[in-house]
Amino acid sequence: MTVFHPPLREYIKGGGYVELEEMLGDDLTPARVARISYLSEGTEEANKKLLKKLIDLEHFSPFEQQVFRFFIKGIPMYIGEQLLRHRIASPLKRSFRYTHPEKGVKEKKWNDVDFWNGLVHVPPEFLGLRKHHIEDERDLLDEIIRHYQASFELYNKLVEKGLRKEAARCVLPAGLRTTLYWTQNMRSIMNFMTLRLNKHAQWEMRELAKAMARLLLRVVPITFGYFLKKNNLEELLEE
Repeated sequence: MTVFHPPLREYIKGGGYVELEEMLGDDLTPARVARISYLSEGTEEANKKLLKKLIDLEHFSPFEQQVFRFFIKGIPMYIGEQLLRHRIASPLKRSFRYTHPEKGVKEKKWNDVDFWNGLVHVPPEFLGLRKHHIEDERDLLDEIIRHYQASFELYNKLVEKGLRKEAARCVLPAGLRTTLYWTQNMRSIMNFMTLRLNKHAQWEMRELAKAMARLLLRVVPITFGYFLKKNNLEELLEE
């Protein structure tokens, strides 16, 4: 089994990407630290067995010693807000008080759907990424783009007239893409995956969770692979 090391990147279906920048510990860290309870030592094979036993018994405190820092780029603002509900984490989010929403944009292509989807989240139904019948789909997509353009034009006008950026941003779309750091231990990640890989989770959040899961399978395949299998989450990664 090939184990990869950070930094590693996975793209999110619908736009943006997740990058695992750093991690504390390795795949067998929870098993090694769990042995402090008995001041014991174990071979690599013994630690692999212990790791699975810890998950079976739901003895998750040793997994708090396994920590991951993710750089998440280009997710909609409202998905970033949902991440904050997972309180046992350390987020650090881009500020639209100090940065212009068009920062990094080299050329404005107001009529280009891909341009807008890089700046503001366009619902996946309009991009052919999620099957769902919508009446007058093309007309509605054009209307969405006109709304986005009007929002940015009004924002720029307000700033040019002297309004503070933090006040002017009230007219920007809720789907404006943002960037953040998100640091979590494996115990919290397990809880996050149980909730956000679920079929009832929002599509955009599920795609973010899937991208994170693919990263974790590359760096801690024993720990995370067994967790997915035990909780019947493996098949959800393929949906």
